Amino acid sequence: MYIFSTCRSDCSRTITFVFTVALILLLFLPIASARDYSLESAVVNVTVSPEGIVHVQEFLTYRFDGTFYEVYRQVYPPPEGSIENIQGYCEGGSCDFYVTDIYGGYELVGKLPSPTPEQITFITSYDYYGGLKVYNDVSELHYKFWGDEWEKPVKNLSATVTIVPAKGSEITYWIHPNDYTKIATKTGNTITVQADDIPSNSWYEIRAIFPRLSSPDSRYVAMYEQNAKFQIFLIESQYALKQKALYVVFIVYVLLALSLLLAPFYLYSKYGREPDIAYEGIYERELPYDSSPAVVNAMMKGEVGVPTIDGFAATVMDLIHRNYLSIDDSNPKDIVLHITGQERGASPGLLDFEKDVLELIISHSDGRQLHWKELHSRLKKGTSFYNFINSWNKKVKGHIDLERLFIEQGAKKMDYFAGVLFLVALLSLFAVPLLGDSSAYPIIEKLGFMPIIIAVISPIVLVLNARYRTFLGRWTPEGKLFIDRWKNFKRYLTDFSDLKEHPPGSVKIWDHYIVYAMALGVAEEALKNMSVIVPKDDFRTSHFHNRVYVTGYASDFSHAYQRSAPKSSSGGSRGVGGSGGGFGGGGGGAR
Repeated sequence: MYIFSTCRSDCSRTITFVFTVALILLLFLPIASARDYSLESAVVNVTVSPEGIVHVQEFLTYRFDGTFYEVYRQVYPPPEGSIENIQGYCEGGSCDFYVTDIYGGYELVGKLPSPTPEQITFITSYDYYGGLKVYNDVSELHYKFWGDEWEKPVKNLSATVTIVPAKGSEITYWIHPNDYTKIATKTGNTITVQADDIPSNSWYEIRAIFPRLSSPDSRYVAMYEQNAKFQIFLIESQYALKQKALYVVFIVYVLLALSLLLAPFYLYSKYGREPDIAYEGIYERELPYDSSPAVVNAMMKGEVGVPTIDGFAATVMDLIHRNYLSIDDSNPKDIVLHITGQERGASPGLLDFEKDVLELIISHSDGRQLHWKELHSRLKKGTSFYNFINSWNKKVKGHIDLERLFIEQGAKKMDYFAGVLFLVALLSLFAVPLLGDSSAYPIIEKLGFMPIIIAVISPIVLVLNARYRTFLGRWTPEGKLFIDRWKNFKRYLTDFSDLKEHPPGSVKIWDHYIVYAMALGVAEEALKNMSVIVPKDDFRTSHFHNRVYVTGYASDFSHAYQRSAPKSSSGGSRGVGGSGGGFGGGGGGAR
């Protein structure tokens, strides 16, 4: 992590330079953000019909600064359920509405008029079948008003939930997380909620229980043969107690947090400064090293040697590029993978972790071919894919000589220091539950930004130190050269003007570069450049000419990995979820 440049002896000049740069950035900030949009408000109306169908109507108000072409909303059906009767239109300017399939759900799109209106309200409605849960003793609506896939915050959210088959006195409800809640009231069988300033990538939900439907139909609701009322009350009481405990932790941990905030600066000054190397390149127009895409991803995007899911997706693309797999996208809605390489266990030229990926795909194939949607569906079932990825990550790391590239002495000292303070905190607060997910408890996220609100800085520092190992550790001269050259190759892939002036010599080379673009996290931008620079006839011969599904590789695998993760046993019986477990959610934006 390169937060600081190499410090010189004259600290006063360094401080003056930093403040000068900051002032320049502030002056040019309005220019840099000339094209942007905001979500002014969201109105969500939810109605539970007597049959248990959950009808949702949303009013999403956008404000635009610059030119945009469409707004979109991504929605996903409940587990083993479906979404029906999708409709949409715009107010404040007409827009053409259409629906497209995305992996696991649907994208609701409103094509904006030209010129882009200053403000528009995108209105959608749809029905969830199988969203309402019906147990032996109660019915449960667990619904996300706002999902964690939104790239922008929403300034104001208003929601109503009307439960037709229940009386007001029969309804009990909870809001998660209530940090955002401004007002929550119940009038009759309608619950009204108002929330302010929900950050991007954060969710907001309601859980409501009411008497069991008299004649539930499995076509409309999800049915569970168990009692759930007591378990739900227990989960919600634990959630409320844990949230109060976090505020107590906030007060107790202030002094410990101050020492943790100062320690990284000291350790950085002693161990974290990067070496000076004789390399001043701006672009690398060929692959800098003969490293596998997964290794490049692990060093550039992961936790110093541990790849992200982009590394796995890039390995699949590399197998396609090297003709171990081929892809048939003649029907974009039914993409097919073909096994064109050697049989399982006989794949010369592949590293062990690359063979593992090929064998994983072969194991799910039928007659040496596999439908992409079927692969995605199979991987998210059970926990085998989750376990595979964790084991695979270790194999990739085993191919990296970290001691030759990276010195982590400062990072280790921070681990020891933060670990000791964390143990002290646990001993003094042994009855406090584990802090949990910042999406469920927003205060945890806030703790990382202001010293006076840090309640549990020890584990956060440990996580950040693990994720950004290069801050307190440092690259060796050889490692620094490795990182800088790959950064310049990434810059080349994303700089349209330089690509146009110095394009790769063939589509085959392009395909090879796109594999590494995926590993470096810039596949979408590189593919966009490729589609413009490469002649159309040549572009059609590329393995990766279809930007829609190629850039969806990583998200598909990420979704499968998350769904295959072992579920916590703290939620109790089957079907009863904890906070954050509601259906709905999703995300959206403008482009």
